[in-house]
Order: sequence, then structure tokens, then C-alpha cells
Amino acid sequence: MSGMVALLQSWWAGAERLAMRAPEMAGVLAAGSWPAAALTGVAGLALLVAGVRLGRFLSCAGGALVGWVAGGLLAPEVHGWLPGWLPSWIGAATLGLASLLAPGAYPFALGLLPGVLLGLRTPVAGKGWLGGLAGGVALALLAAWMRRFVLAATAAVSGAVLVSLALLALSHQVPALLALAHRPMLFAALAATMAVAGTAYQLGAGVERGGRRGARSRKLEGVEDG
Repeated sequence: MSGMVALLQSWWAGAERLAMRAPEMAGVLAAGSWPAAALTGVAGLALLVAGVRLGRFLSCAGGALVGWVAGGLLAPEVHGWLPGWLPSWIGAATLGLASLLAPGAYPFALGLLPGVLLGLRTPVAGKGWLGGLAGGVALALLAAWMRRFVLAATAAVSGAVLVSLALLALSHQVPALLALAHRPMLFAALAATMAVAGTAYQLGAGVERGGRRGARSRKLEGVEDG
């Protein structure tokens, strides 16, 4: 259990380091003038409210990212056989293409990777590989079952990041947004709120569309029977 806690702590530390780079990325965006920041914000809003409709293209991007991370984790194991930068690119290309051709591969891989890593820290019958196998299969099947939630959350998180970076970049032109640049917790809270709201909205919109299609189908069936 202590190994699992240590792994989760390392993931949290990695997320914090990535968040600390937000001002740097926003600065690069701001250097491209305000239209670039505005377009980034518009793209983020589109992902927040309708990104899940991208379907296989969203799965492709998500799969490529998971493949990149998985390849990076495997790089030390193949050191000496392949250049250190190559496994990440191989993983990104392979899983990205697989997710484009079979969109269900992305949620499966997204669950499989953390499941294996967590399972390796929680041996089953004293065997780490068995724990990794069990954890990987369990989380992979869960993520595949929750495929629509995974896609909605992926789109919403991506959109929230883009909108937050756009607002941070525009803070140089809009003084009212300066609070985001000086208060990292506020910036993180805004991004998290948008991600949760975007996920909920897209899931709700999907249920509503499904209900309307079902009602229309029943109506057509009634007309035909009549």
C-alpha cells in the first residue's frame, strides 16, 4: 500500500510541475498577439461544450498522448537497443493510429496504463506482475465501460486547459484577468471547475439527444403501425 501511495504522490508532484509551467506556456501564446490567444480560447470553448462529438479524432489524440507516456515509461527498459527519444514516438504513433481506427482502444489504454502501474505496487500472492495484470485489466475494462464519460472528460479537460491558458495570455491586455496570473490556486480552481462543468454538460447533452432520438423513433413506429 505504501508503494501505491508513493506512486500517487509522484503523479501529484508531476501534475504540480506541469501546472507551474502554465505561465510560461501562456507567455508563448501571448507573444503571438491577442488573436492567437482568442482563437485558442474559442477552440477551448468548442471542446468544452461539444468536444465529445469529435469521436475517433478525439480518441486518436488521447491515444497518442497515452502512447507517448507509455513509451517514455518503457524507454529505460530498452535503453541501449533504441535511442531514448524513440519509444515515446513509437508509442504515440502506434496507439494514436490504433485509436483512430478503433476508438475504443483509447479508453482501454487509458485505464490499462495506470492500472498496471498501481497494480505493480500492490502485489497479488506476493507477485508484482500478477498485481499489475489484475490492476491493468480491471481499470481497462472499467474505462472501456465508461467510454462516453472518458471521451467527455478528455474533451472537457483539454478545453479547460486551452481556455485557462487563453485567459492567462489575455491578462496582459485585460487588467481584470491579472488575478489569474498572480493567484495560481484561483487559476487551478477555474480550470478544474470548467473541466467538471464541461464533462457534465456533454454527458447531459448526450443523454438528451439519445432521448430525443428514441422518442422520434417511437413516433415513427407509431405512424407506421397506424
